[in-house]
Formats: sequence, structure tokens, C-alpha cells
Amino acid sequence: MKNLKFLILLCIAILASACSDYLDEIPKDSISPVNFYQTAQDAESAVNGAYAALRVNDYYSRYWMTSSALASDGVFTRLGTTSDRAEIIQLNDAGMVKSSRYNIAIWGAVWQAVNRANAVIDHVPDIEMDENLKSRIIGEAKFLRALTYFNMVRRWGGVPLILTETKSSDITELQVARNTEAEVYTQIVQDLTEAMGALPLLSSYSGNNVGRASKEAAQGLLAKVQLYQKDWANAKTNAIAVINSPSGLDLMEDPKDNWWMGNGDVDNNIESVFEVQYNGVAPQGHALGNNFEPNNNGYGPGQWGTIIGSLWWFNQFEENDKRKAATWLTEFPKLNGGGELVQWQENTYPLPHINKYRDPENKVGDGMAYNIKVLRFADVLLTAAEATNEDEGPGNAYQYVNRVRDRAGLDDLSGLTKEELREAIYLEFRKELCFEGQDYEELVRQGKLLSNKTAYATYTVPTMYDDNGDVFTPDQALLDRIAQYSPNLTFYELDDHNTIFPLPQTALDKNPKLVQNPGY
Repeated sequence: MKNLKFLILLCIAILASACSDYLDEIPKDSISPVNFYQTAQDAESAVNGAYAALRVNDYYSRYWMTSSALASDGVFTRLGTTSDRAEIIQLNDAGMVKSSRYNIAIWGAVWQAVNRANAVIDHVPDIEMDENLKSRIIGEAKFLRALTYFNMVRRWGGVPLILTETKSSDITELQVARNTEAEVYTQIVQDLTEAMGALPLLSSYSGNNVGRASKEAAQGLLAKVQLYQKDWANAKTNAIAVINSPSGLDLMEDPKDNWWMGNGDVDNNIESVFEVQYNGVAPQGHALGNNFEPNNNGYGPGQWGTIIGSLWWFNQFEENDKRKAATWLTEFPKLNGGGELVQWQENTYPLPHINKYRDPENKVGDGMAYNIKVLRFADVLLTAAEATNEDEGPGNAYQYVNRVRDRAGLDDLSGLTKEELREAIYLEFRKELCFEGQDYEELVRQGKLLSNKTAYATYTVPTMYDDNGDVFTPDQALLDRIAQYSPNLTFYELDDHNTIFPLPQTALDKNPKLVQNPGY
């Protein structure tokens, strides 16, 4: 497991280039085929570089994950450093703007990821090497390209389909029109179908190769894609195939076992279908703790634009739901000036923090060591549940959703209509995958973004209670803090255009063939 992470780091030095030069079109970073793509080692280095593209701060390491959470109903913030504050508020209020630094940065990062995958797909077929290894490497690249295009089409709608490596310095050659959403989805399905045929079973990987894309990763992601397309029959078939895989995928005993909670290594466990691989050595770890970690330097978060949980969303979790403790943090140690650990109680700061990306040793600046989950077995189970319910009704769907609920400590669902089960599965998706880079995307898919954001925006802080269960009356200083951080905020006017992000203005300026999304 760690070896793949190390190999990826080596490839960063070979393949990485400044993405700031391509925040607007297809990136120009490439390796000349004249002196590269000659050996099997070159092929492996190239695909490791494609994996590394997922790890940049502008993609999974920070911006993709935080922007999905902020644009949802699960968090809010009015905090952050001067540089971060405006960007975060825009996302939190669904006031997404064409000039958003977050939006621009993600746009550049995903195109870099696509280009690196394209380079592998273009050049590796011509290398004289073991054919099985060649097929696997090309399959990995197609999986990575499909994953990134899936993220892109959910975030911006139809985008240009670029399926070959871009190297030209002539900007006019990089000015490409948008494809339709349907065309993008067709390509994603094709890439994943071909990857399924080329990739080995997850259980076949060992040593240096643990963490690579597998047949189950491609098939599980394909099922997820087909869920978004409402291709129920095929989504059902592919999800169930992953569930029944001989690799022995299963749920961890407790939801928190998937997250760094100080209880050991949680990477690449039996629930993991695909993860972005990290090590914890600065700066190779990810930076999600900078946004999700509670600030330990005083009352209330303040550094790095810390994201705070919404009480409205926190209270949607049942008290006996094990995912509540795995997801949320209401009591935790705070380092005072002398370094002594003291308890920070909910009634002292009555807003929950996010627990999934917390480092118990508080070494955020060192880079957080654990991997980022992209596709978990629980996600596949819920995909099978929804697709089965939509395709044939509730009967066979219960077994899949109830496996997830059983692990959470909740009663089995039964006796529901198709419509009732659909809503129940929607909620399970939201709770199970909370803050895993799908919050905004799931709200949009379920048609709940506008209604949920409205409910969240008008929610008021509930009555607080002390340790004896008596009503707690805060002093004025605390009231002032609560008012500052309260989710009872004024949001931008929301309408249908907020269900999709705008294309960055910088991209529009340099590529006149791009057309902006409606409403921006």
C-alpha cells in the first residue's frame, strides 16, 4: 500500500507542472514521447503520474471535497482568513460566481488529471512490453479519466470531450466547444466498460500495487454513473456484481472504522473500493484537516476557513445512528495557552464540527496521512438498493439498504411503498456519504438542493441544556459568538441555476467557443 504511494510521489517530480498556467483550457503539461514511453517502467511511471493528479490541493486534497460540502446543506461558515473568507461564503450561500478562486482552481486541476490519463492512453499502446501489464495500465488510465469526467459533468454539465493528449502551444488549438451532458456520459460509460475488461480483481493486488484501480472500482463507479443516468437495470446489475465479487468486499464493523479516529490504519480496508492514496509526510498528505479540523487556538474556528457543521443537518441523524459520532464532533479537547488539554463542551460552543477528517494528534500542517475514500462498499450497496427499487420495486431492495442501516445500528426498513423507500434511500445516501465529496452532487441528483438549502437557511439554534438537563442560559459573550456562527443566515436567492456551477470566467475569456451555463 505504502509503496504505491511512494511511487506516485516519484512520478510527481517527473510529471507535475505548474497548473496555474492552465486554469482556463486543457493543460499543456506533457512528456515528450521522443525520450519517454519507451519501456514498461515508463508506462507505470506515467500512470502513477495520472494517479498523482488526483492528489493535488485543487482536487481531492482539498478544494473538490470542501466545495461539495459548502455548496450543500450540511455545513456553513462565516469564518476564515481574509483570503479564504469570500470564497467560502460564496460557496456556502450557493452564490457561486464565475471568478471564484475555488471554481477556477478545480477547473484547472481536473483538466490536468484528464490530460495525464490521455497521455497514457495515447502512448502506452506503442510500447513493447508485457501485454497483460499494458492492458491493465491503459485500463487504469481509462478509469481515472472516467472518474474525473464524471466529477466534471456533475459539477458543470456538458464540458469539452478531450480524448487525446494536448501538447500544442497554439492557444487556438485548445479552444474547443462543449459537448452535451449525454455525450460526456456516453464516453464515461465507454471508458468504464473498457476498464472493467482490462482491470484485475481487487483481491489480486498486493505489495506495490495495492490501491490501484480494479475491476470492482470500474464496475462500481459505472453503477454509480448509471444511477445518475437513471439506467436502473444496468446500475442494478453492475452494483450487485460488485457486491458478489470474489474479492470479499464487506462493511467494516463500525462506520468510524473507515476514518482516522486514532484507532489504527484504516486505509484500503475491506470496505474500500477505490481510494486516493496518501502518505503522511509533508507535503504529500492531504490538507482536508485545514478546513474540517477544529481550530485549537481559541473559541471557535478561524484558521483556513474552517467549515462548521449545520445543526439542521446534524439533527437529521438519529441519536442511535452510529454514523452520528463517526461524522460529527460536539466535544473535543482544546489546547489552551499552556498546552493543557481542556474540554470544549457543546453548550460552550453549541455547533458541531466534522469528525471524518480530524487528526487526533492535531498535526494538520504535516499533511494528513490517511487516504481519501472515493468509492466505498456502502455506496455500492445503496446504489444497488435504489436501482433495484426503481427497476422492480421494494422487495429485493431492502436487503441492500438494510445492510447499511444494520451497520449504523438502525432498525430494518420494511413495508414501504416504492416512493417511500426511494426517499429513505436518498436519506441513507446523504448520511452515509456525508462530507465525502458527494454532498452537493447528491442533493442535486435527488432534486433536493433548493428545498434543503431553504430549510437550512431559516433554521434557528435550538435551546441549549447544561449537564444536569436544565435549560442553559448563555451569557452575552456566548450569545454574540452564537450569533456570529449561527446557521440562521441570509442566503442568496436560490433558483434552478444553482443546481450547476458556472464555468470559470477565465476559461470563457480564453476560449470563446465555451458557452456559460444559464443564470450566470
